[in-house]
Amino acid sequence: MKRNIYVVIGLTLAGVLVIFLLLLPDKAQRTMRKDALEVVGPVIATLQKPVFFFRGMNSKLTTLDQAQAELVGLRQRVAQLTVANQLLTDRAAENARLREMIGFEQASPYELLPCRVIAREPSNWWDSVQVNVGWSANDALNAKYHGKYSLGPDQPVVTPRGVVGKTGTVSQYVTDVILLVNENCSISATIEDTHDQGIVQGQGNFDEAKPRVLINYLPKNSQVAQHQFVVTSGLGPYFPAGLRLGEIIEVPPLTNTYKNGFGLYRQATIEPTADLNQLDELFIVLGPKQQTQ
Repeated sequence: MKRNIYVVIGLTLAGVLVIFLLLLPDKAQRTMRKDALEVVGPVIATLQKPVFFFRGMNSKLTTLDQAQAELVGLRQRVAQLTVANQLLTDRAAENARLREMIGFEQASPYELLPCRVIAREPSNWWDSVQVNVGWSANDALNAKYHGKYSLGPDQPVVTPRGVVGKTGTVSQYVTDVILLVNENCSISATIEDTHDQGIVQGQGNFDEAKPRVLINYLPKNSQVAQHQFVVTSGLGPYFPAGLRLGEIIEVPPLTNTYKNGFGLYRQATIEPTADLNQLDELFIVLGPKQQTQ
C-alpha cells in the first residue's frame, strides 16, 4: 500500500515537472535542453563507441569474406587460363611441326611414308620406338606406286632434322624402329664434303646423360674435325646417300690401343641432328621419287 502511494506521488511530481517545463518560455527550454545535453552528451558518446566499433568490425569482416571469395575465384580463373594457354602452346608447336613435316615431304627427293610414334618403353628409351604402320599398309602402297614400294625391315626412318634409325620388326599394324643410338643400328656414312667414309654405330651407353654414337673406320689420315656433319654414304642397300646423321662433337687422338683400332683408323663421336628424345611424327623412306611422265 505504501509503495503504491510512492508511485502515485512520483508520477504526480513528474507530471508537474513536465507541465512546468512546457510552461517555460522557449528561451528557458532551449537553455535547459542545452544544459541537459552537455551533462548526458559524454555519456551517450561513450555508449555509442562500442556500437560503432562492432558495426565497423562487421563491415570489415564482410569485406574480408568478399575479398577471399574473389581471390578464390581469381585463382580458379588463373588455373583455367594457364591450362588454356598450355593447350594453345602445344597446338601451335604441333602445327609448326606438321608444317615442317609437310614442307620436308614435298621437297624430299624420296617417297616417304608418314607415321606416328605410339609407344616407347621407359626401360629401353634409347633402343627403339613403335610406329602406327605395318605390312597392312603394303596394299595401299602397291596400289599407289604400282608395286614399286613396300614397307619392310632395315628401311631408313627420318625427320626433317635427320635420320632417326631404321625399321626393325614389321607386324601387321605396328613397326619397330631401331634408333640410331642402338648398338644394333649400323649405317654406312661419310663426312660431308669429304671422301672420308666410315660406319656410324650406336654405343648403347651414356656420356653425361647423353647416348653416344660413333663413326668408326675413318681413314688414318682423315682430317675430321668438330662441327663437321656426317651423312649417309649410299653404299648400303637401304640407305640412300645424303641423309644427315649427326654432327662431329669429339675427335679422339690416334693411339695404339685396342679401343682405337691400334691406330689403323680414326673414329669420332657424333651427336644426332634429329632429337631422339622428342619423337612424334616420323617418315619411313621408301625409295627415290618416281619421275612423272
